[in-house]
Amino acid sequence: MGDGFPFLFFLLTIGWHKQQRSLGVIWGMLAFCSLASAQPDSTFSLPQVQVLAPAARTQPVGARVERLDSAQLAWHASENAAEVLIRRSGFYVRNYGLGSLATTSARGGSSAQTAVVWNGLPLQSPMLGQLDFALLPAFFSDDMAVQYGTSTAAWGSGAVGGALLLNNTSNWKPGLSVSTRTGAGSFGWRQTSSALRYGRMRWASSTRLFIESAQNDFLYRPAPTLPYQRQTNARLQQHAVLQEFFFRARPHGATLALRSWWQNAFRQIPPTMTQQRSEAEQGDAAWRTALHWRKLGQRGVWEIRVAHFEESIRYRDPLLRQDTRSVFRTQMGEAETTLRIGRRWRHQMGLTYVRTQAQTPAYGREARQWRAALFSSWMWQKDCWKAQIDARAEQMDGHWVPFIPGLGVECQLNNHWQLHARAARHYRAPTLNDRFWRPGGNPDLRPENGWSQEIGTNYRQEKGAWRCNLSLTAFQRRIYDWILWARQSGQPFFSPQNIAEVWSRGAESRSEAQYTASWGLVQWAIGYDYTRSTHERPVVNPRIEEGSQLFYVPKHRIFGEILGQWRRLQLTIFYQHTGAVTGLNERVPAFNLTSARAQYVWQGRTFQVGVFGQIENVWNTPYFVVERRPMPGRHFRVGSHFRLQ
Repeated sequence: MGDGFPFLFFLLTIGWHKQQRSLGVIWGMLAFCSLASAQPDSTFSLPQVQVLAPAARTQPVGARVERLDSAQLAWHASENAAEVLIRRSGFYVRNYGLGSLATTSARGGSSAQTAVVWNGLPLQSPMLGQLDFALLPAFFSDDMAVQYGTSTAAWGSGAVGGALLLNNTSNWKPGLSVSTRTGAGSFGWRQTSSALRYGRMRWASSTRLFIESAQNDFLYRPAPTLPYQRQTNARLQQHAVLQEFFFRARPHGATLALRSWWQNAFRQIPPTMTQQRSEAEQGDAAWRTALHWRKLGQRGVWEIRVAHFEESIRYRDPLLRQDTRSVFRTQMGEAETTLRIGRRWRHQMGLTYVRTQAQTPAYGREARQWRAALFSSWMWQKDCWKAQIDARAEQMDGHWVPFIPGLGVECQLNNHWQLHARAARHYRAPTLNDRFWRPGGNPDLRPENGWSQEIGTNYRQEKGAWRCNLSLTAFQRRIYDWILWARQSGQPFFSPQNIAEVWSRGAESRSEAQYTASWGLVQWAIGYDYTRSTHERPVVNPRIEEGSQLFYVPKHRIFGEILGQWRRLQLTIFYQHTGAVTGLNERVPAFNLTSARAQYVWQGRTFQVGVFGQIENVWNTPYFVVERRPMPGRHFRVGSHFRLQ
C-alpha cells in the first residue's frame, strides 16, 4: 500500500481540526474490533476474485440485489433511470409527466429514503434528500444494481428503503471504438447519444455525449365527458457529457480513474388540470468530478475516492413573479480496504468524510454541514453458510447519529435452493431544507431511525435448454421520528416535525424462465410486490388517520416482460399494473400499461448496425401517476444505432 499512502493521509486530514477527537474515538472503536476478531481459520481458501471484488457494500449477504449489465442496459440506452426502474425493478416511480420530475418509493418508503450511488459516491441532493431520476441517462452507466431494503451501514443516511447503484467500468482493450444512437418519436421527441473509447496498455479514455429534446404536447382528456386538450408549456431540453480517463503503471498494478460529468437541463412545467395555464420553468445544472484510486493485492484491495459535486436549480414563474436559484457544493473523501483474513474471513473497512455548502434565498445565509463516518463489515463463509456483520458510526456537525449495526445470513441448501435473511438498523438525517428553510425550518430535528428485517428464498433450475429462477422475499420495517411537514396549533405556516411513525411490511415475488434453441431464445419474467405502509400515529394537519396507507405508495404492483429472439430479430412486450394510491388531495386510480419493442441487428466483423421501433401505452389507456398530472396516450419511438470497433 506504500504508493497509496499519500492519498490516504490527505483524505484522513480533511476537516480534521475540530473533529479529530470524535473521529479518533470512532477509528479506535472499529480498529479494536478488527484486532479482536482477526483470527485466521483454515477450512478453505477463498478465490482471489472474491477478494478483489469488495461485495460487502454492493452485494451484502442476506439482501436481495437485482443487476443489469451493459448488454441489458443497451436495450434501455435511449431511456432514463426512471424508465428503467419502472420496467426492471420493484421500485415504484412517481412520475409527474413525460420528461418531468421522477422520484421513487422503495418498499413503502418516501422519495428521500432511496439512495443513489455513482461509483461508490452518493448523488442525492443534501437540500432535498432525493434525486430526480428523469435526469439520469441510462446511457451513462455500464452496470446498474438495485438493492432492496436497508443499507444505511454501507451508504449512510437515506439508504432506508433501497439503493440504486450506478457504475462505470474501465475498458483496457487496445484500439478505438465508436458508437452512436439516434431516435425520434411522438410529441417532438429527439435524442442523440454517442460514445468514443480509446485504449492502450497503460491508459484509456471514454467520452459519452447525450442530447435530448421534446415538446411533450400530447392530447389528454380531463374527464371522459370532456373534449381533448393539448398539454402546453411542457418543453424539455437537456445535454450531458461524461468524460473518463484511466491510468495504470503496469497491466496489473494500481489504477487511477478520473471522471467528470456535466449536465444541463431545461424543463417547462405544464399546468395541472386545475390550472388555466402555466409559464413556470426549471433549469437544472450539475457538474460532478471524481478521482478514484484502486490497488489490487494478493490479500486484498485498497481504494480511495475524492470528489467535488456542484449542482444548481433555477425556478422561474413569471405569473407568480418568482425567480429563485438554489446551489449546493459537496466535497467528499473516502478510503476503504478489503482484506482476506485467514481462509474464512474477509473484512471491509472505510472512512468517509462529506462537507456541504448550500445557498438559496429561503435560507437567508449559506448553510453548511459536515459528516464523518467509519464503516466496517465482516464476512464469513463455511461450506453452505455465509454471514456478514456490519457497523457504522457517524457524526454530523459534531453530534452522533444512531449507531448502525446489521446482520445478514445465507444458506445454500443444495444446488437449487437458497435461504437468506437480514436485519439492520437504519437512519435518515434531516435535509438542509428541513433544518434551514424560512419560514418553518427546524434545526432541532432528530434523524429518522428504526429497524428492518427481511427473509426470503431463491430457487434455480437448469435442465437442457430450460432455465428458471424463482424468489420470494418478505420484509418489515419500522421508522420512528418520521419527519413530516405539518402545521402546529396557532402556526400560520408548515414546519418539519418528528411526529410520525411508519410501519412498512410486504412481500416480493419474482419468476423468470428461458428456453434456448438453435434458432434463438424465448424468455419471460414477472414480478409482484405487495406493500402495506401505514401511519401508526394520527396527524391533525395535514389530516392523516392512524392505519392509513402512505401517500403515493401502491399496495399492489405487477410488472413483467416476454422476449423472443429469432436470429437477428428481437421482440419484447412489457406490462405493468399499478394499484390505486392516495394522493395529497384525491385518490389516483389503478392503471394497466403495455408497451412493445422490436429490434433488428446486423453484425459484422468490426461493426454492428441496428434499428428499433417502440410503442408505448399500446392500448391508449388514460391514466395518472400523480393526481392532476395527465400522462400521454399511445405514442411511438424509432431509432438506430451504429458501433465500430
